[in-house]
Amino acid sequence: MIALMDPITPGGIAPAWHPWVLASLTLVSLAVFTYALWPKWQALRRAQPENRFDRPLDRLWQTLKIAIAQSKMFKDRGAGWMHALIFWGFLVLLLRAAEFFLIGLFPLMEAPAFLDVPRGLYYAVKDGFVVLVTAACLYALYRRLVVKPKRLNLSGEGILILMLILLIMLSDMVYEGARRVLVPEEATPWAWLGAILAQAGLGGMDRAALIPVQAAGYWTHIVAILFFLDLLPRSKHFHVITSIPNVYFSNLNTGTNLHRMDFEDEERESFGVNVIEEFSWKKLLDLHTCTECGRCDVFCPALNSQKPLSPKQFTIDLRDHLNARTPELLKSEPSEGPAVMGGVILDETVWSCTTCGACEEECPVMIEYVNKMIDLRQGMVLMESRFPKELNDAFKSLESHSNPWGFPGTSRADWAKDLGVQEWDKNHPTEYLYFPGCNGAFDNRGKKVAESVVKTLQSAGVDFSILGNREGCTGDPARRLGNEYLFDMLATHNAETFKEEGVVKVITHCPHCFNSFKNEYPEYGVHLEVIHHSQLLADLVQNGKLKLEKADDKVVYHDSCYMGRHNKEYEAPRKVIEQTVASGSLMEVETSRERGTCCGAGGGRFLLEENTGTRVSHNRVDELMQTEPETIAVSCPFCVLMLEDALKAKNLNEKVRVRDISEMIAGGQ
Repeated sequence: MIALMDPITPGGIAPAWHPWVLASLTLVSLAVFTYALWPKWQALRRAQPENRFDRPLDRLWQTLKIAIAQSKMFKDRGAGWMHALIFWGFLVLLLRAAEFFLIGLFPLMEAPAFLDVPRGLYYAVKDGFVVLVTAACLYALYRRLVVKPKRLNLSGEGILILMLILLIMLSDMVYEGARRVLVPEEATPWAWLGAILAQAGLGGMDRAALIPVQAAGYWTHIVAILFFLDLLPRSKHFHVITSIPNVYFSNLNTGTNLHRMDFEDEERESFGVNVIEEFSWKKLLDLHTCTECGRCDVFCPALNSQKPLSPKQFTIDLRDHLNARTPELLKSEPSEGPAVMGGVILDETVWSCTTCGACEEECPVMIEYVNKMIDLRQGMVLMESRFPKELNDAFKSLESHSNPWGFPGTSRADWAKDLGVQEWDKNHPTEYLYFPGCNGAFDNRGKKVAESVVKTLQSAGVDFSILGNREGCTGDPARRLGNEYLFDMLATHNAETFKEEGVVKVITHCPHCFNSFKNEYPEYGVHLEVIHHSQLLADLVQNGKLKLEKADDKVVYHDSCYMGRHNKEYEAPRKVIEQTVASGSLMEVETSRERGTCCGAGGGRFLLEENTGTRVSHNRVDELMQTEPETIAVSCPFCVLMLEDALKAKNLNEKVRVRDISEMIAGGQ
């Protein structure tokens, strides 16, 4: 039988004062920890409510996959393995830490005999992780002190944490090696690391000298753990505590997780977020969970085009402000806090966001950024009427004409006059309603995309019709720009139309319309079967309803953010393209699929000028041109506009063309 008590004094009996010292240290440490944690916990409890308790099994699976298996960490393999090994080691060594405390608090306790084998197996695994965590920490120190990746902030705190972890690992080694020499008959054969250390040097030490070495290893281990615990809630490493809950409560749905506001609530005094306490508890938990790893910055199209937006710094600034504000928030009658916008966060920072979701895709702890950006835009627009001047006309036009460009709503169906498209008749409905959206109805280039969609559907014998002038803007640009009241008005109108007309299936070629109908209109009582044209065209090709001739073009596909990252559709457009070009002609750039770079139009940015840095669309074209394509294929009308403008600016429009996938089909028939 393996004794639980490990001798740290001659005879194996700890002095009577040892348990009392350990108990006192532990209680003091827990008190210090609770004192720092309690205000943060109370601030979360008093924050705005948000339902993140639904679908517990799905949440558990997501937690196992992302938080425990660390699946998102491996997007960066080197740093990913480093962090994953430290995290897994942390989980494995929790049991070892508990054993250390039991040894000190109950020195005469013995482990039951039936635990000998499982305990021995655990020791074998534990020793392995001690070595792996030590190696990972050494690599982390090398990375921080020598490599110095741009995305990392070099801080003394980060170095201190790594040194503490190393101290915990090394003290475990020293303790176990000394134990192996002092009481070899009690040692489990599975504890291979202790055996190696015993043979490597500790075995040659005098017993009297070795006993204090073991005691030093023990107490160093204990003190380092307690110090580490007390440091957590006072540092960015608070994420050690919050990351698993944050993943559990993260968004399970597609889309950007925005919700309808109740504008008829007479007791509501403000809309959007104006002060930090108006964020929901989950959004405040996000702030505490940031690891400052900088992965969000690496793929942010705004930051990479020299805009004043760093998702990492945005989160850090809000977190620091929350921490500074917390003591006041916990008062029975807290004073009115400073506005977030204009003080903590610059207006230009929030308006630079394209809501593409690249930051959220990269975050290993599932922090949400886009909904916070829109919350802050709502606060400025709805409460202060503060927004870029270019949006004045767009908001007025959306309100009066249901499109952002000022075209009369009575001309909405003009694009389809010569195409033989019937209008929706609720008494004799077609299988599908085709919804071209504002871009397809009014923009000259967008009309060409809508025409190609119509011709392709007609050639495949699809039964569809359009609403014509009864169609209105989905409200997507208004919502992304923070004008939630205007979005509510537009969405309510469309929802009523769909319900009155009995619409069930909707085809859209605009990912933004697709996202609104699929993820946001259900709150308006409309549950549609929403189909993006890439999905329908892929099915039609697969079922042999579209006979295509393959061209010789060298094609690169550009992923739309709102079909890709926000709605997880990557394959359908590629299936269509593969049927329109010769084998091997579809090229991929490194920044594709979930890492595809935004074109710059999202978040209502197509209505705003880019006055700082380079244009997002220019950066994207530079990436796509690395494949030397003849055609840039897309499945979003706004991507068409942005990329074509970029090609013209770079004098590449004669060499490369931008085509929607429907145009590639229509042109090949």
